[in-house]
Amino acid sequence: MTDTTDSRARLEEFFRRRSDDPASVTVTEYEVITGGYSRAMARVWVEDATGRRGYVVRSDPPPGQSIIDTDRAQEWAVLSALHESGMVPLPPPRWFDATGAELGSPAIVMDLIESESLLSKARREVTDEPDLAMADQLGATAAGVHTFDVAVLPADLERPTSWDDYIDQRIQRWVDAERAHVSSDPVMRYVASWLRDNKPPPMPLGLVHGDFQMANVLVDQNGDYVLIDWELTHIGDPREDLGWGVLGLALQAPEVVLDDDAFYTRYRERTGFTEEQVNPATVAYFTVLGADNVFLSVMEQLAGVATGATTAMMVAYMSNAVVGMHNEFMKAIDLNEAIRSGAR
Repeated sequence: MTDTTDSRARLEEFFRRRSDDPASVTVTEYEVITGGYSRAMARVWVEDATGRRGYVVRSDPPPGQSIIDTDRAQEWAVLSALHESGMVPLPPPRWFDATGAELGSPAIVMDLIESESLLSKARREVTDEPDLAMADQLGATAAGVHTFDVAVLPADLERPTSWDDYIDQRIQRWVDAERAHVSSDPVMRYVASWLRDNKPPPMPLGLVHGDFQMANVLVDQNGDYVLIDWELTHIGDPREDLGWGVLGLALQAPEVVLDDDAFYTRYRERTGFTEEQVNPATVAYFTVLGADNVFLSVMEQLAGVATGATTAMMVAYMSNAVVGMHNEFMKAIDLNEAIRSGAR
């Protein structure tokens, strides 16, 4: 979506082309959604002869302004397959401007769901004690994703040849990113070495949301959880989502327990995964490994700030998160080692 005064006019024409009564179509409200770090997002309310409906427009920002570069065409294909299956809760995808010819940049238009963010709900409701019911429902949502039949996903979505090859490739990303960075980062080198030397037991590869955190979970009017922001979705190790979810809680959310025995027991019952495969130690490993999609992208974009290739303020702002994530990586490594050594 372009960041200009013609946004509403473009949208109005977009919806008119898809209406049986174009003359009655009016965009009555347009509201930018703040807080996202990758896509340009807006809520749009449209009225026509049949009534009023809300939509979310998810589009590419101008070049050099995004922290994470992803593919809208692949996201659209994944959303369409998931929605058609009816097995994963997500806002229904409606239309896709693949080239940006209509909306100014490649954009996905989805139904607007009356809901609130789970993160906002937790901050309002969770007080002194961890909310175990919320954690259990979040675990059920994750289990639904991780047991999804990947055979129905788009054929061009990359299928790793094996678990070992996949994990090795993910570790190599840490090595390559540190070498390509504008300055040396000993934490990244240590992380890569530790990941290589402490691989957990393998498990079947499956659907991974890729940004499984409370901010990307909506609670609808029925109390059901709905997942949004599927741009990092891929086929990989499902424990990546659990690890990233734990990291997200550590960095931004109130205490919702995703790392105790009761949570993992229920998650294993729902998925059929074994205790050897899914436990606090293995998830701690993926708290580190599973952060590469976001963390390494941040490092790459920060290098662009250092060299002058990008002037995006949001990218520069994310530099504050690097030290905090370093600290969380080391805490996860310590936890993994303490559990495996029997010290915890």
